[in-house]
Amino acid sequence: MLTLLLGYLIMYSVCHSILHSNGSSRMIMNLDRSKTTTIAYLVLIIFFISCEDNQYPEDIWDPDDQGLPTPIITSIDPPDSAFSGADEITITGQYFNQDKTNNLVYFNSELAEILQASETVLVISPPAILGDSITIKVAAVGSFLFAVYDNYKLVPRMIKYGEFDAIEESAWGLEADADENLYVGLSIFPEGSIDKLIPPSGDRINDFIHALLATPLSLKIGPDSNMYYVDGANPYIIRQEISTGAPGYNTLPSVSIDLDFDQHGNLYCGGIGGEIYCVKSDMTNSTVADYEGISIKALRVYDNQLYVAGNYSGDDPELPDVGIWRNQILSADGELGEKELILDWTTQTASLSSITGLTFDENGLLYISADSDVGIAVLDAEGSLEPLYPKIIKPPITKMTWGSSNYLYLNYRGDKRAIYRLDMGITGAPYHGRPGS
Repeated sequence: MLTLLLGYLIMYSVCHSILHSNGSSRMIMNLDRSKTTTIAYLVLIIFFISCEDNQYPEDIWDPDDQGLPTPIITSIDPPDSAFSGADEITITGQYFNQDKTNNLVYFNSELAEILQASETVLVISPPAILGDSITIKVAAVGSFLFAVYDNYKLVPRMIKYGEFDAIEESAWGLEADADENLYVGLSIFPEGSIDKLIPPSGDRINDFIHALLATPLSLKIGPDSNMYYVDGANPYIIRQEISTGAPGYNTLPSVSIDLDFDQHGNLYCGGIGGEIYCVKSDMTNSTVADYEGISIKALRVYDNQLYVAGNYSGDDPELPDVGIWRNQILSADGELGEKELILDWTTQTASLSSITGLTFDENGLLYISADSDVGIAVLDAEGSLEPLYPKIIKPPITKMTWGSSNYLYLNYRGDKRAIYRLDMGITGAPYHGRPGS
């Protein structure tokens, strides 16, 4: 109807101009007037149509919608504080969403990670922030208001331990004694240093042991209370008395990277030679296991087994590029059984990183440090591998050692190199080389 009306008006204007024109010039003038008249009619028509057409989009706001019930927090465990970025917090209450993606938990303005959710319980991992008056806010999709819990604390699980210059000093080996003193090997040419950090604050005694080699790469205290170490560059095993620094040493068949004691007092060493060596108390040594093609990076004795991490460079498709093997300790003389592969690190982590350290906790979980992609991963008895506190532990972690209590000490050699003390809440597995452990 509007189209017909518009056409009629246009035709009327044009015809009216033609019929009343007396010449070409006059006709042109009338046509101009006709165009003007037509435009005016169009404007009026559009104006009236727009005024009459009130079909607006439907209003999405429902003033009667009160939303879902506001979440309620009845308790939080732990109730007052937790470890920043490295803990689990259980929030109990009402009106949460059982789909964890439909809940939001804030610590001040930082989002927490929701691990589990039901209508009455949220299990979360807090963000890596610190504070002693943090407000926790919980929201569920569909509710309009937050549940609020005030004055919560997030404290550090991991602290920098000891004062080292991140640029001028190069720390490597770590070892702790039964009194929780931490020994740190420093690379200094031509002769290195083993410094001592005294608990609880890590007060430092420089050059506590004046090392014979430039880089005390891996350290272990023996049953005789002496310090043993290798440097990863020379084929020597060094022994020095902790109290006096009096030295002793012997030559190994090849360069060793790491070492560890068993329950019989045997010291196992391994490195680039593709073999495991057993060192006796008189420093004599013999080859006890074949690791051909494998550059050994880390050793740890646990539950009558020697665990070995290394990089394989051969052409056997059945062997992983990076893996962990173990050999059963067969006798008090240090005899070892055949190696058994327990972890294909490259495949399971989808990573090109190398393993740098191995240790166990009191429950038998295996902790694996690496030089990239993952700082520390934890392997359980079922073969499940999970990163340890990835919000706060970053690679590369080049060395780690458990103290005599709940602390795991880490050597971080990325940007701003430092030694860290990590509160694990549990103790490490028995260490056979440490007197009193």
